[in-house]
Amino acid sequence: MEGRRTEHACVRNGALSEAMSRGERASLLGVNADEDGAAVTVNGAREDGVDAVEDDGTYASTSRRQKMWRARIIGVTVGVCVALVGVFAVTGARGAGAGLTLGGGAARSPSVGEDGAGQAVTMSALGASRDGSSMRAINAPGHIPGLAEHVDDVSSATKFRMLTFCNKAYWMFARNLLESMKAVSPSLVDFWTIIVADEETKKYIDDEIRLGGISVDIFVDEDLKTQVLKNRGASKDALKSMLSWRRVHAMQSLIDSDYTTMFLEPDVVIQKNPLQIIHDQLSKNDVVLSSDYGLGKTAREHASTKIVIAKPSIQAKKLFNVWQRAEASYGGDGAEIGFFNSEVAPHLESLTANVKILDQTVVGNFLSHHAKASQSFVTGTGCDDINYKINFMTQVLRHVQPTDPNNPVSEFDYEGVKQGCDLAGRAKVFKLSNEYAKKFAGH
Repeated sequence: MEGRRTEHACVRNGALSEAMSRGERASLLGVNADEDGAAVTVNGAREDGVDAVEDDGTYASTSRRQKMWRARIIGVTVGVCVALVGVFAVTGARGAGAGLTLGGGAARSPSVGEDGAGQAVTMSALGASRDGSSMRAINAPGHIPGLAEHVDDVSSATKFRMLTFCNKAYWMFARNLLESMKAVSPSLVDFWTIIVADEETKKYIDDEIRLGGISVDIFVDEDLKTQVLKNRGASKDALKSMLSWRRVHAMQSLIDSDYTTMFLEPDVVIQKNPLQIIHDQLSKNDVVLSSDYGLGKTAREHASTKIVIAKPSIQAKKLFNVWQRAEASYGGDGAEIGFFNSEVAPHLESLTANVKILDQTVVGNFLSHHAKASQSFVTGTGCDDINYKINFMTQVLRHVQPTDPNNPVSEFDYEGVKQGCDLAGRAKVFKLSNEYAKKFAGH
């Protein structure tokens, strides 16, 4: 996926793996990440004309500075407002579909412009470079401002919360997620928070939900506007990476406030009540991640952040602290999951935190789904085209919902979506699964 340059180091490349092998985690946890400076540095600005230092080192009065700021801001304000309506689709698109490479690895999703969500226009509106700008785009280190306080206000005594980033374009997937919750465990809805970029998106989703006679908590991530403006000169790939990393910041925000937290991308359907598996996994583990496909070692090698579950243990808090700070220095591919797979996964045995990668028997997708499998979750991985992906996910939902004798549910039609989903990759995954089953038969 996205390539990034190494600068503003807070956790050096390789430092995590080396430190974990030596047990030296404390030094990592104490390092502060640098933040990119603003375009204009204001020195003690007041309303009575204190000067500001411009990019070229000259000084400007407050009135002149205000005029210059207006000129700068007008050029991006309209674009940013339009962009933020749909900005979260970038995050969903990143992990929403994955084919298989010839080498057997999971290929990440296509660029946002390819999945029909209209995000290529979004990135242009943000001032994203199409010619490979070297500017990096990173979130401010630490928590998402206001998220934990918001969740505190809407929560009861039970400190459990599910999070999903969403926008208008991906609401059709999140709506399926909502319908699956209502079908398998209606109480889950009360513990779900949808994170959006602006009030307009909040109103749109809220109106859609209320048509069904229920309500769902929605949090407006006001800080996202600040982060997008700060990084508006970055390439669209760099901005996609920044948005993908934001899930780690969101989870850390709640884990540090002692919430058991579950992140789900919008294109997830829950096939059976997940509360038992959450309980069983977190009774033994601190952090649990999904995988793109595979059993045993193969699943571990293809961990994904489509679904992430964590309890507020000391070990989980330390891991998420290191993970979110790594955004500032990680120079490899794959955003937050690229860092995890390259720097964390190879050292799971040496971690103080117990980390579990769920295999395809628990989290399925187009590549690994089977009508008779009892997977708890199914994701949109394996379908790059947004139209065919919603077709497949809606098929999954129909099989989850109560049966209607007057409207029987059709068999799964995998061939019917082959134009937009990876049918060849699906065949390869099933071949690998059969080989695994034969290898361990009778063991």
